[in-house]
Amino acid sequence: MTTPRTYSASCHCGAIRFTFTCEEITSGRRCNCSICIRKGTVMSSNYFSPSDVEVEGQEHLALYQFGDKNVNHFFCHTCGISPFSTVASVPPDYQGPARPGDYRVNLGCVHDLDVLSLDIQVINGKAL
Repeated sequence: MTTPRTYSASCHCGAIRFTFTCEEITSGRRCNCSICIRKGTVMSSNYFSPSDVEVEGQEHLALYQFGDKNVNHFFCHTCGISPFSTVASVPPDYQGPARPGDYRVNLGCVHDLDVLSLDIQVINGKAL
């Protein structure tokens, strides 16, 4: 196990800045659902609890939800970048690791992280 580190990140214009703490990032996820395909983001492989994430500039965040509205898709209302999403709710029969309030981070927003060098897994969000 590696020592957790704190990563700094921001949207493109810098209005939304955030930090989060986790093990070294070595992988990411792409999703084939309709919104993720259009956004083209590489998201964190893991979810982060709210206690591991600090956000500044929340007043610049806009929210988009669709479908079952289980995910809060946040974006900067100035530059349009989606820095992260949070879990709004989980279905009663859900057995996975996500809990309401957990974050998934757009790794393209993380400073000093070469997203294109990560091991990227494609998940079938279209089937969810």
